[in-house]
Amino acid sequence: MKLLLLLFLCSFHCIGAQDLKSLIDFCAKAPATPPKSLSDKIKLPDVYKVTGSFTDFIKATTSLLVESSSPQFRVLQSHTRNQLPNKWIEELTGEKASMFVNMTSGECTGMSPKPKLINYPSLNKVIGDDSSSFASMINGLLEFNKAQSGYVVDNESEIVAGVNTVKWISCVNGTAVNDTKLIVEVRYADDLTPAAEDPFGSPLLVSIRIAELPTFNSTTPINHVSLELDRYELPSGNEASLPHGIYCSKRNSTNIPLKNMDEYAAFLDYYDHSTNTSEVIEILYSKSRQILIISGNSLQNGVQLIRASNELFKNGTDYLVHDFKYGYQFAMSRDACLDFGTLFPSTYDVIKEINETIAMRKLEEMLIDPLLRFDPYENDIDIVGLPLRTFRAYDVRDDTIYEAHLTTDNELLSLAKFHTGSKKLGTTLTITPIPVESSRLNMKLVQLSDCYDSGKFANNTWIMNIKNKNVTDIEKVGLNALNEALTTSITNNVYPVIPYRILTFWVEDRNGGLSIMLRVSEKSQIQPANVAGYNYTAELGSFELFKLINETIYADKLPIQIVKVDGTKEEWSTDANSMKLFPPETDNGFIGYTGGAMFVLAVFCLLIGVSIGAVGVFVATRRQRISTLAYQVFE
Repeated sequence: MKLLLLLFLCSFHCIGAQDLKSLIDFCAKAPATPPKSLSDKIKLPDVYKVTGSFTDFIKATTSLLVESSSPQFRVLQSHTRNQLPNKWIEELTGEKASMFVNMTSGECTGMSPKPKLINYPSLNKVIGDDSSSFASMINGLLEFNKAQSGYVVDNESEIVAGVNTVKWISCVNGTAVNDTKLIVEVRYADDLTPAAEDPFGSPLLVSIRIAELPTFNSTTPINHVSLELDRYELPSGNEASLPHGIYCSKRNSTNIPLKNMDEYAAFLDYYDHSTNTSEVIEILYSKSRQILIISGNSLQNGVQLIRASNELFKNGTDYLVHDFKYGYQFAMSRDACLDFGTLFPSTYDVIKEINETIAMRKLEEMLIDPLLRFDPYENDIDIVGLPLRTFRAYDVRDDTIYEAHLTTDNELLSLAKFHTGSKKLGTTLTITPIPVESSRLNMKLVQLSDCYDSGKFANNTWIMNIKNKNVTDIEKVGLNALNEALTTSITNNVYPVIPYRILTFWVEDRNGGLSIMLRVSEKSQIQPANVAGYNYTAELGSFELFKLINETIYADKLPIQIVKVDGTKEEWSTDANSMKLFPPETDNGFIGYTGGAMFVLAVFCLLIGVSIGAVGVFVATRRQRISTLAYQVFE
């Protein structure tokens, strides 16, 4: 661009010195040709990008201009030799703000006045009152032509930048004697030069030149300016983008329009660029279940999501559960219970209400500070070419700038924090969403019973048969689904119970049927936080609860509504006659022989041996006597 600027600066002196006599002579005498109106096709379309220049011959200045327009933004970038590059961004939707950006200093002012490329009121009758863009001045020129005729100069065709052009001239005398005179010269491509690409029409506008003179007899202009359009193309889509770390002030900021996160699972990667350290965690947030689960190897260093320092967790913690429905906190290490206790309002995810109960903070507020106010900026493009909505906010508390990237349906993907002035990147948060139903954290809830179970009541396991079911049926359901279904049935049909007290296992009985072992933990001595909807004092002890369960099963009023892996539902029922404690209080099975039994067995064996011996003697004696008798006969 700097090379082009030098070429323009070298050439405008020649143009400025160009003799206006031919134009003055044309306006001084009656044209030989009839008037001709400019074609509306020289207007710029709704979506465009043009490159050109503005030259003020009197001031001897030239500015390179790049202007683009999209459905969301109109952008004008100006670069002059003795000034820093400037950029104006006009919103075409929403609040329709006009932003001015000094690209060198990084300062940006929202709600700034529009630029004025031609700041001479006497020329407004030609280009209109709005000289902020090529598009507005071309529209003003067409309006001017409706009231003021113009003429095509025959035999004045010239080649400009390789384009064969037609010259159109309009002469303005003014309404009063002392009014200044205006000469308007327009050059556009002839009919043999089609537009290079759609949606640009033909003819293409090449230049607009305006000279203001005291009279048509004078060759010294009062004002003399020129607009040239050198290149027509379509915008790439990021012309309105600003370098990262720049925030435009004085705009009508508002809350960022995030997609609902009531049921949400994702991997969060927090990266600190000053220390080159990373914190990667997996989360599961469920408003319907009133639970927040955080998993990761770096929990012992603290959790930024809930603003928790490492002092809040025991060493080795890699799995954290905040249960807002029942008011407990679980901490685990390598799937083993590490800590179980009351959920205190010591982390950012816990809100203390006016009535002294605690509640779960919205995940959106944990990811992005709700006090921040954001403004929309030009969309970014990710590495695979997908558009990302860009929002930025300024935090006056620590003089930092936040930049958020959202998908087109407003799902948060990343959040970056910059230091104002230096535009140095401080921290970034990268989010990889995953389907809630696919999150591995869903499978951990059964294991939390180990944390809740104090083991104080030993005889708290029963075994019972499930009617008409076998191992194949449980494989189609899963143990976790069976545990949840049985807990729900007990709560609905027996007595409300916290689900962590219920734990089930399955075994195959001797006939190939399915049996389940039901374990009910004793009521915890650790009191939960005060939460709405759960009454800790109403929890029954294991003995009373088992008694009610037993009565309900014998009354055949404990249906188990099972949801299979394919989503279908079916009802299982227990066999009340098979229900018994496990392990049983008495056992009739083989456990070995007593001494008395061995004595009786020995006597029995002795008698059997004597009997066998006597029979043998009798048989032998009889055979001998028979043999002797036979011998006597044959003799």
